[in-house]
Amino acid sequence: MHVGVLGADHTWFMTMLMICYILTPLIEKIWKRIQYKKTQWGILVGLLIVPFIMAYLLPDYIFFITYHVCFYAIAYYVGSNWKRLGKSTNKSAVIYFIVMCLAFATRFIGRIMIDGTKLYNLVIVNYTHYVAAACIFMLFSIIFSKAKMLKIVQLVDGISFEIYLCHYMFIVGPVSVMYITGNWIINSIIAVCIALLFAVILHKLSKGIRKILRVHST
Repeated sequence: MHVGVLGADHTWFMTMLMICYILTPLIEKIWKRIQYKKTQWGILVGLLIVPFIMAYLLPDYIFFITYHVCFYAIAYYVGSNWKRLGKSTNKSAVIYFIVMCLAFATRFIGRIMIDGTKLYNLVIVNYTHYVAAACIFMLFSIIFSKAKMLKIVQLVDGISFEIYLCHYMFIVGPVSVMYITGNWIINSIIAVCIALLFAVILHKLSKGIRKILRVHST
């Protein structure tokens, strides 16, 4: 039975986020103990292949956890070796762009030809989603690598997670503000302003709670 709260549907990832956070110390120890690059690359390839195999062996809800953890382990490796792997060159930008286009094309063709199959729903959708997202992230990191960050950008960046958590509830659901006036643009501006306000409040509350927890832990 599917149970959810309208306006909070987008927070589905929180469970997976917590699982990955819990596994982070273990993932860190594993990567640190593996010194040989060939072994590291072998594990990376294995982490890419495992979700594909598990899609046909495990129930969907268990596969859902498996592939997120595998891709998180890959992302952790890339992040911990960012200085070596995250090269900001025009050549790498072109490669990321081509790979991103291939991911979108694969997704589009797959939807036309094999939509509804396990291969498309579990494998193609999830793989192309991660690949395209990683390429977009890399492209933006290259494009804005030399740009100076404005104060407004720093402010929004500091509360971006809180904005994501609370913005959707003001678009749909019982506290939606999208029908206050008859003008869609005005309603959108109101939704953005309220989301920003609540994001700031949520960020300050979270910061206060973390401060209290640090005091009690020392």
